[in-house]
Amino acid sequence: MRFINPLYVRSFAIVSFAVVMRADERTQDLTDRLASEAEAFQKIAPEMVGRETLHQGALTAPPRFTIRVGDASKQRAAAVWREREMVSEYGFALLAGREIHELRQVTSIDGKPVTGESKAQEALAKLVTGSDDQRKRVALQQFEKFGLRGGATDFGQILLLFSRGRLERYEFTAAGPRLLGRVPAQVFRYQQLDGPQALTVFRGNSNGGSGPQPQRLNVQGEIWVRESDGLPLRITMKATDNSADEPVREEATVDYAMSEFGTLLPVETTQRESRGDQQLAENHFTYSGFHRFRTQH
Repeated sequence: MRFINPLYVRSFAIVSFAVVMRADERTQDLTDRLASEAEAFQKIAPEMVGRETLHQGALTAPPRFTIRVGDASKQRAAAVWREREMVSEYGFALLAGREIHELRQVTSIDGKPVTGESKAQEALAKLVTGSDDQRKRVALQQFEKFGLRGGATDFGQILLLFSRGRLERYEFTAAGPRLLGRVPAQVFRYQQLDGPQALTVFRGNSNGGSGPQPQRLNVQGEIWVRESDGLPLRITMKATDNSADEPVREEATVDYAMSEFGTLLPVETTQRESRGDQQLAENHFTYSGFHRFRTQH
């Protein structure tokens, strides 16, 4: 019969308790910092305007009319991968006075001007400061209007998922240290437990008459914070839509940096959409030139 020293059992229990307490302390520090940064973002975001550049690669339907002969005429035309670039004036606005959403006014597609920069800035300012929520919602759907594949939106303010009143919707666990480039970071995993679904996805063909249809999904992912001071640097997100014949997966990574305005602002976002084993789209957004705009009275 093996003898177990009760003192060893007790010391092991004390060490385990200390590890758990340290993990809980780190998680508490994380949520406190997230809530603080989300509050700062909430205050300043509706005052900010910048430039968004979207490079999209996506599967697109084959041409409607294609001349094919021989055996090829018996085969269904395959979708093709198409790459496009869209530059927009970019900002945030409160819809119905409650939730912050992205707004954009397109200035060029594939290098060809669509709207002059000054006119786009003026139109965006009217959207940001106006009260016409329907007009703002239309602005959210400009991807398909310009022939790009519709997808998930509202990544720039993903930080707001973790505002103080929403933290209880998520479970956080420490995942350990990693490097973000050359910056030492601590990584935490999160998973949505309840509450309203966090990710908005527009699906459907705007040419079909009904327009892209919004869907809301639960999310999970990771939060990367700078080891030296806990500043959030990266938030990742994963969500799966099981309502289709094949599961549709959305994945995104949003990188933040501290701005001259004393709050975090997005630097870049990479988002991927796939169905089953097939990738449908990859969107790479970069953001630059943020500045405050002031309304004219």
